[in-house]
Amino acid sequence: MKKPKGMVTIVCECGDEILLIPDPKEMGKAIEDHVDLHLQNLKGPGCSAEEAKCLRNVLIAQVFSKGSEIGTENHE
Repeated sequence: MKKPKGMVTIVCECGDEILLIPDPKEMGKAIEDHVDLHLQNLKGPGCSAEEAKCLRNVLIAQVFSKGSEIGTENHE
């Protein structure tokens, strides 16, 4: 699926894109909802609690990376 111009996403290892939301609380919820899909075995093979923690950390790292990129673009 092609995302609309100007929409920024992070990408899970399963290939799903998660819209980057400027509200940290809502962004956290979006990540948790997606990780829950993995824990419930709805996205590929189920994952353990430790794997879910790693997935969560990878997604959060992408949020910071994308946010940093956006911040840099706005100051150029």
